[in-house]
Amino acid sequence: MAPPIPSSELRLSYPLYALDFDPQDANRLIVGGGGGAAKSGVGNKISVLDASHQGSLQIASEIDLSRDEDSVNTLAVGARKKNSILLYSGINSAEEDLKNGKNEHFRVFAADLPSKAKADPKIAELSRSALFSTTDAEAYQRLLRISGQVGAAATGTIGRPKDAQIAIFDIPAVTSTNPAPKLRGKLELAKEAMDMDVMQISDDEHQLVYCDDYDIYTLIIGKTATRGPHCIFTMPHDASSGAKDRPSLRCIRFLTPTFVLAVANLPKAGGAVLQGFRLPKPADLGKEEKEGRGRLAISAHLPKTVTRATGMAVRNLAPPATPFAKQGDTQFAVAVTGQDSSITLYTLEHQSVGDINLIANLHPVTTLKEVHLGPISGLAFSPFTPPSSPSTTTTTQKKPAAHLKLASIGSMANTCIVHTLPLKTLPEQQPSQQRRYVLALKSRGPSPRNFLVGSALFVAFLALLLQSVLEIRGASRSLVGARSVTPVSWHSPGRYYGLSETSSSSSQLLTQYHRDLAAAAAAAAAGKEGGGEGEEKKKVVVLHHVEEEVRVEGHDEERHGEARGWEELHPLQKEAWKEKLKRAGHWGEEMGEAVFKGVFFGQIAGVVGAMVA
Repeated sequence: MAPPIPSSELRLSYPLYALDFDPQDANRLIVGGGGGAAKSGVGNKISVLDASHQGSLQIASEIDLSRDEDSVNTLAVGARKKNSILLYSGINSAEEDLKNGKNEHFRVFAADLPSKAKADPKIAELSRSALFSTTDAEAYQRLLRISGQVGAAATGTIGRPKDAQIAIFDIPAVTSTNPAPKLRGKLELAKEAMDMDVMQISDDEHQLVYCDDYDIYTLIIGKTATRGPHCIFTMPHDASSGAKDRPSLRCIRFLTPTFVLAVANLPKAGGAVLQGFRLPKPADLGKEEKEGRGRLAISAHLPKTVTRATGMAVRNLAPPATPFAKQGDTQFAVAVTGQDSSITLYTLEHQSVGDINLIANLHPVTTLKEVHLGPISGLAFSPFTPPSSPSTTTTTQKKPAAHLKLASIGSMANTCIVHTLPLKTLPEQQPSQQRRYVLALKSRGPSPRNFLVGSALFVAFLALLLQSVLEIRGASRSLVGARSVTPVSWHSPGRYYGLSETSSSSSQLLTQYHRDLAAAAAAAAAGKEGGGEGEEKKKVVVLHHVEEEVRVEGHDEERHGEARGWEELHPLQKEAWKEKLKRAGHWGEEMGEAVFKGVFFGQIAGVVGAMVA
């Protein structure tokens, strides 16, 4: 049994809806949420948590927000600005402003970094602005993603898709005096975006990927213009089942500029599946041919207990120097939350050989059950930068073990939990190379048990079938009783059923047997009873030669001994003969006893009834 994963837990004073790690410090976690403008007495807050202490979380700084406004719905941590970090958030304006068509939902905060000079670090609001053009008072900033100097925010429209939008914006440089974002443009959506992600793919280009229920779209964001959006994948219907429903996309994340990973929920709460897609090249976007479409590269089903996935987080354990640099071999840690408050961990391998890139081995690691009391409202991995290779001149002091943190929040119990996942280095790395880290927790590939059991059953079935055929053809002794449950017309004599090693072929004897019986029956029907006077030598006699061997010959009393007609046999003799003929494949119950009229039978040794006249 795998050792338990250590965790730290903190219960805050407000419901939590959003979280993100400081990209430059894995021990600094920012969370946000609140009671909204419902006058419930629960405040709206943003808190900076210190996760550096094993087994505990501590509040480093906190800001109380207006209780007339909405709670914190989204959070993203940006770059450093002097002695602080920039925080970007989605918070709806007060109800009175919303009624007047004003919603400054995009907020920028600065959180002081801890220092000896500031014993009490603060969080301060720097700016607020509106990115969406919708005037719907129910719309809010549901999604927020940033990458470098580019970001995207998407609306939550509460059942009103005609107002769904994605706003694309530039993030000002940290040296700018105005921290508010600069709007680049808006995408008017036919359906609300379920999830999205942004990644830098070159010096001057970013790529946006987003999904609604059944489609995946991508957009190239250049310095001055955008290209797209282009639909690269549509969830197909299951033609085999004829079902009208189809899986619906829930989450999507970039792995590399070439691959994305998505989570889809199966219809009627039938489970969830992870799906990795290869993206088309930017130059091929918009083409009608297959080059312009995404291709499914890998998939894996979540545990059966997860009937619906609710969130996902991904972390590259060997990231390149820049997001758009060539990605070599690496492992991705993947976490998926379920409706049952569980977190399922996976590992995914990225393999690179020359210009060929593949993703493989999407294997489960473990499932953390009932992590929170109620739904999990957010999930995030800490950043991870592999330590530089040790110098040959440095001392051999033991360094602390590497870890990856996984934070999750629950809105019902106001809880934040951070699990610490151990990492290890791969043994095959050369000392001169950058050390490559992977999860120390062992993943589980597909079990061969079902395949082996199925193969064994198939082989057993083939053996049973072969034995039955051999018995029917008379080439084997009775082991499975095939001759007793199959029509007599299928049966053939053989070494074990009616033939001796020195006799003629099976087909000849079988033909002779039935011909002689038919002749005897015809003679009996003509009133000859096996032949009249002077025709004694033409009588047909059935003889028991040795065990399981029956012969049909012309009767010779000196050689064969006494023979009796069927009507003259004692009942015990009749039953013995019927059993012998049945085992030899010459007679079946459905044929009746009429076929024995006019046929004479020799004695079967050991049957007492044969002595009775």
